[in-house]
Amino acid sequence: MISKLGRNKEGDSGMIPFFVMIGAIILVTAGFFTLNEFVLTTKEYPDDNGKYLDENDVTIGEPFATLEMEGYGDIRIYLDQSRAPEATGNFIKLCKEGFYDGLTFHRAIPGFMIQGGDPSGDGTGGPGYTIPPETDNGLTHDRGAIACAKRGDETRMSGSQFYIVQANEGTHHLDGEHTVFGHVVEGMDIVDAIANTKADSNDRPLDVVIIRRAYISYEL
Repeated sequence: MISKLGRNKEGDSGMIPFFVMIGAIILVTAGFFTLNEFVLTTKEYPDDNGKYLDENDVTIGEPFATLEMEGYGDIRIYLDQSRAPEATGNFIKLCKEGFYDGLTFHRAIPGFMIQGGDPSGDGTGGPGYTIPPETDNGLTHDRGAIACAKRGDETRMSGSQFYIVQANEGTHHLDGEHTVFGHVVEGMDIVDAIANTKADSNDRPLDVVIIRRAYISYEL
């Protein structure tokens, strides 16, 4: 039986408005996915002053990373994109991907530094790649500096492991060997607390020090 639904008084088929409606839905849906694709693929890139721009070349500020430490509080870090674009760009990418969420500081050496960012939790792991060195950028191993870790005499830096200098002095022998890419602006008391936590003979904290979340924000 052919349904009478969808036919008008003159007997003409009412299917045309129906197909128009379906077409409109398809167009709206396609527009929705296109919009979302645009948002997801929007790229932030720095201008000549190291400040980040949106897709319309509007300055949105300089990048900061916040490490929310479980049981300690927050460590806020300025990322010097203009002097270390490779290291900061990689660090920002990993933070946005949630790579550091749930990882630990697996080394804590009082009077020296704290080190984290290893998915293996023992200093042997990483994201599966390394990054080129930026060791002549003028940034030095002052107290609060954040820098890329690396293996022994290798020239390339770890793709994810980093350390924060806790010492007031005595760390400048690392200048030119490791990429410094920023410095702590808030939370050095937390860095001190982690550095001074009890550790085993391998400098691994006896009580696990967890990065609950790492995220990026921008400030003009």
